[in-house]
Order: sequence, then structure tokens, then C-alpha cells
Amino acid sequence: MPRKPAKTGLDISAPDPLYKQVEERILQCLADGEWKPGQQLPTETQLADRFGVAVFTIRAGISELAASKILVRKQGKGTFVARHSLQRQRYQFSHVYSNDGVQIFPDRALLSFAKETAPDAIAGILGLRRGERHPIYRLNCLLSAGAKPVAAMEIMLPGRMFPGLTARSIREAQENIYAVYQDVCGINVIRVEERIYGALAKADTAATLKIAVNSPILRVERIAYTYKDLPVEYRIRMLDAGKFHYRTDEGGV
Repeated sequence: MPRKPAKTGLDISAPDPLYKQVEERILQCLADGEWKPGQQLPTETQLADRFGVAVFTIRAGISELAASKILVRKQGKGTFVARHSLQRQRYQFSHVYSNDGVQIFPDRALLSFAKETAPDAIAGILGLRRGERHPIYRLNCLLSAGAKPVAAMEIMLPGRMFPGLTARSIREAQENIYAVYQDVCGINVIRVEERIYGALAKADTAATLKIAVNSPILRVERIAYTYKDLPVEYRIRMLDAGKFHYRTDEGGV
């Protein structure tokens, strides 16, 4: 019989409101692997008993996590840990548009998959200690729409967090690559941070995108994070600026 989780009362004297403490406790449980992607959480009443607060406080904390798409509420069923393999989340972080305004949903082809020692700059981005030999996985991919190349993509992952990752698991995945991270390695990406720069295509990028060397491109750099703001992926995409642009929509008033 599984052991019942110990009660872990919250601190009413802490500066953070109780519902924020509920958020943090649930995030810590997720980080510790207590509840896996797709798994149902205990009921609000059970969580209220565990954390020593009222049900409406639990509900408020869960609402914040549901709004961030970390948890999913299903009417009449309960609350579940979000999965990237859900079809509605497949392109959750995709913001590439053709210059005539059509959103692009590219296919991914793996070009190379290698394990190597992280350069210091990459180690720093991935939260690894500089000056030490940290293994990373480096993936090179082509994103395309139909027969037309959309982006050259490079992905770097800390090896210690992705021990079961293989080229085959990446090639065979038909869904968001973050679903592979979940299913194969138990890593759940919950947010990304992106920066976009203008650049000129070097020879290898130009060959992949079928454009002239020194053509203008968009360089989109992404750091993906799991629970507790731990970086788990550094991704670079190179897009032909003559054909595509990057667009995000924010809520208005």
C-alpha cells in the first residue's frame, strides 16, 4: 500500500499569501516527481487536509497553475498534470508566420544527434558549473512546411537530465518534442524564454535553408525551463527573414 503523504502545514506568518505557498508546494511535488505528466492530483479536499488550509485556498493556488498551463482542470474529473502530447499543446510555443500572415506549423526532421562536452558558454546557459566536463546532447534538425525549408534548428540538452534520450526517440516522435522529454526522460517544460536577433546566413545555414550566403535571417534563441526555473534546453532556430517573421499576441484591455 502506498504511503500516505505527511501533512505539511503552511506558514501563516510568511510574507507570501497562502495560495502562493500552495502553488510553491505543488510545484515542489511536481519537481520531486510525486505526480507525473498526465497523472491526476489528489482532490482539493485531500490537498487542503495535507497543507492545513481551506479548500478555497487550494482552489486559488490550483487556478494560478492552471492559468500557466502547468495543471489542467477537467470538468467532473479533477485536476491533472499537463502533458505536451495533448494535440492542443503541440504548437503551444510556435510563433512563426509566413510574410503573408499565415501561421506555420512545421514538420521536424532530425539531421544529427551527438553527445559531447559542453562548451563553457553553453554550460552557463544550461545552469551547469563552468570549467567542468559536462556531457550534453546536441541535435540538429530541419523544420519544413511541405517541401520548403522553414528553419535550421539546433538543440542542446544537459546529458545528466536526459539519460534515456536517443536519436530514434526523436525521429519516431510525431508530436511536440517536449512530449518526448516527458515520456522518455520525465522532464516537463513549463515555460520558455526567447530572444530574437537579426543576423546573416553563414554557409551551413544558407545551404540548409536554400538561400544565398549572407542573406538576412532571424536567429531565435530559446531557453526552456522545468519546475523551479531549472533550465533544461537551449535552442537556436535560424529562419529566412525574406519569407518568415515571428509574432506573439498579448492580451489587451
